[in-house]
Amino acid sequence: MLKLASRLGYGGIGLVQDGPAVADCAPLDIVSRIDLRPRNANDLTATLRKVRRRYEIVAVECWSKNIARQAAKDNRVDVLNFPGSASERRRVRFDRQEASLAEDVNCAFEINVSDLLGAGPLVLSKLLTIIREEVENSVRHRVPVVVSSGAHGPLAMRDPRSLAAVLSLVDIDEERSLDTVSTNPWDLVERNREKLGPDFVMPGVRRI
Repeated sequence: MLKLASRLGYGGIGLVQDGPAVADCAPLDIVSRIDLRPRNANDLTATLRKVRRRYEIVAVECWSKNIARQAAKDNRVDVLNFPGSASERRRVRFDRQEASLAEDVNCAFEINVSDLLGAGPLVLSKLLTIIREEVENSVRHRVPVVVSSGAHGPLAMRDPRSLAAVLSLVDIDEERSLDTVSTNPWDLVERNREKLGPDFVMPGVRRI
């Protein structure tokens, strides 16, 4: 999959790693990521204390409103991810309150293309309606949108422009859709690499 990603034109790729770090895969820049699925809000805060400095990107799967609200206001969370099931997503969708909280801590809202590609026509229609509303909330509160393939195998992988093109289904124009696969995720990575560096003291302050 990493070799295919390089052939598809990616310069870097976020890799969910539960075990040892992947060896060097030049010319790809491997970004370490963890996807958390906490049992509740307290479990989320406890887990964040353990993992925040071990991964460059920390994403939270928001399967309940309490978890979504807690994740959206915690500055240790980089990415909010929501269920791929239309019925579950309708219950815990990314609403205005969460968008307002996420804006304050520079947290991003993620769209997984695999959720859309794997859905039948009826489910896809319902999902797109919900995601359009979520995108509107993101834009209103200046929350960056990032798009991920969500791929678990080579067949689900797409080149960057193909990923971006899918977002036309949720009314994101071409320029903004390209940002979701390039500028927005890379901004997260650069910010966190600075924080994880040995010279970081606090935002705006570095040891010289």
